[in-house]
Amino acid sequence: MSRYSRSHDDTFTFAILILVGTAAWQHRSQLIHIAYIVLFITACTAVLVWSIRHIKNRFRIEAGIDTMTGLEFEHFIAGLLRQNRFRNVRLTERYDYGVDIIGEKDGVRWGIQVKRHSGLVKASAVRQVVTGLKVYGCDRAMVITNSNFSTVAWRLARANDCVLIDRGKFEELMRQKCIL
Repeated sequence: MSRYSRSHDDTFTFAILILVGTAAWQHRSQLIHIAYIVLFITACTAVLVWSIRHIKNRFRIEAGIDTMTGLEFEHFIAGLLRQNRFRNVRLTERYDYGVDIIGEKDGVRWGIQVKRHSGLVKASAVRQVVTGLKVYGCDRAMVITNSNFSTVAWRLARANDCVLIDRGKFEELMRQKCIL
């Protein structure tokens, strides 16, 4: 059985409060400076905690993207498109003829190919989405990847007015929104 009593704890707390009160009264002219310092330290701590959480969340999302399945990545991209003011965003059927997602923005109907890759995305991704545009009645083509595109893919995209979103632009899309 414990020999520690609650009355001893209350007496100790009361003594601490008296000491703190006395010190505050004797240094009341400096108390406002102390309050500013405490407020500054609290604000800095809050900003630091927010920054750490933001950075951890960003790395968790980016690491998660690289481990998603293709279908999970398509759903994730569809959500990002909605956040970027795309309307009528929908995934196409399993045999999609090169267009994974269809969405509309500013009166333009987009056919979007989504590629979650660990290596370079080749020109075939651009060929597929450009070919599938007419099947779905789309006006413009876009390929979005978590990786990077080959030089040939960039060249083919320029020639066919196809927008390419690589890893760098994709990270901007997640951070800033509205880059499309």
